[in-house]
Amino acid sequence: MSSNLGSSPESPVSAPPSLAAETQAIPIRMATREITAALVWTFAADVLIFRLATYLSIASFLVLTPILFRYAATNLPHRRSLAICGALSALVALRLLWQGSPLTIFSAILLIVAMSMAASGVVPFVLEGFFWFGRSVVDGADRISRYRIADRAIDQVRSHHQLASILLPLVAVLAFGGIFVMANPDLVSWVGDHARTAWNITLTWFNDFSVWEIPFCILALTIGVGLIRPLSPFFRFGDHAESQTTTASSESGLYSAYRNTLIAVTALFAVYLCFEFWTLWRRDFPEGFYYAGYAHQGAAWLTIALGLATVSLSVIFGRSLLADPRMPRVRWWAWVWSAESLLLALAVYNRLLIYVGYNGMTQLRMVGLFGITAVVVGFALVVYKIANTKNFWWLLRSQMLALTIVVIAYSITPVDYLAHRYNVSKVNTGYPAPSVMLAVKPISDEGLLSIFHLLDHPDSIIRDGVQARLALREAELSAEGARHWSELQGATRLLASRFADHPELSTRFSNPGERESALQRFKNYAMQWY
Repeated sequence: MSSNLGSSPESPVSAPPSLAAETQAIPIRMATREITAALVWTFAADVLIFRLATYLSIASFLVLTPILFRYAATNLPHRRSLAICGALSALVALRLLWQGSPLTIFSAILLIVAMSMAASGVVPFVLEGFFWFGRSVVDGADRISRYRIADRAIDQVRSHHQLASILLPLVAVLAFGGIFVMANPDLVSWVGDHARTAWNITLTWFNDFSVWEIPFCILALTIGVGLIRPLSPFFRFGDHAESQTTTASSESGLYSAYRNTLIAVTALFAVYLCFEFWTLWRRDFPEGFYYAGYAHQGAAWLTIALGLATVSLSVIFGRSLLADPRMPRVRWWAWVWSAESLLLALAVYNRLLIYVGYNGMTQLRMVGLFGITAVVVGFALVVYKIANTKNFWWLLRSQMLALTIVVIAYSITPVDYLAHRYNVSKVNTGYPAPSVMLAVKPISDEGLLSIFHLLDHPDSIIRDGVQARLALREAELSAEGARHWSELQGATRLLASRFADHPELSTRFSNPGERESALQRFKNYAMQWY
């Protein structure tokens, strides 16, 4: 969601129209843009989400939504937030086109809600975003009840002059156009062919109709109207001000406890960091070293310690201590502990990199790197809060926003390709341990693109195992046959073209038994480094 953590003249809490004005019936002329956007939203949701439900169709829907929001908007948008959300949406759409995942779809949903808020002139914070999405059903139902489309249509029929201004030109064009078509046999054939095609498409559409389609369209319409034109006033959690307000200086009863706690943890962190850097930094590990315990589980525990330090600093520097005139003396210890915590974060990164350097990169280890980064950003926000006396609600919004951005960043990162590209590069340098991740871990199509560099590896077991794994995926793609256009995935299409460039894969391992035998030998050989 929005990266603008501060208040801005562009970020109103509520929209200009009053609630009393919102409760009146909406004239159909004033609501034309809104109704058009809602109908397009519903039709697109029916076709792209309910009927097709592929990564490409969801990407198309994601690209369409900001256009509809801006088309129907009446408030001034929050431009910076809308620009940032639009850029993130473009990246998520490209990721869905290349290699989609459920997490990428979740990111798309978050960004749709964020763009709805930004188009309405509201800064899209995370807590308010969840409330905004939940309220969209109620807002949409309330908004639809005010359209009074039927009454307006009856009035237009009674006002025959207005109706004639639309129908008479239409009838004239159809009549003369039909005469011109009938005067040309080629046009008659062309129009007839297209009319039959349109009729067949219509019949196919109704033949594929599902009993759940009507409830889905009603729900999509309701949510769409609620997101396109939400009702004001717009709700916001907590204080609107960012800075901590203190009425008068007063000594905190917990001052001594907070000071002694900071001194104690600062000393403890100093001792532990010396131990950590002495035992695990820049050293050669003996045979049989417990990598999983130190570099995997140990990194998780140190991440918990870093998170606990973040919470502790936030609690200590609350309202009571910030109002204490002695606070600057305690804050000095906070800066020392913050510096030690950053060194602890470096230690966590080091432990994970030790594990990666031993037997390669995996998706889970990439999750660990992103997770540690999120914790470090959260800690940095706490330090910023203390230095600039920001309040609790600023910190909560900022940390949730940072976490959301990290999740979206992970969802658009080609994790599988980067992980196995690293493993392949290590194996090609003569260090075979990361080959275990190529042998036993599931690999997506984008990850398989990176292992073509091992087709000519000098180790016959690794070479045959990689070729067998690629041949297995090629056989699966051949068995699937031609795909619908909406199922297009860039990584899969590029992988198929790479298979076409290496026909020897399908010929050498055409026998499933030989293929499975080569894969099993590869797994048994690589498991020594697991």
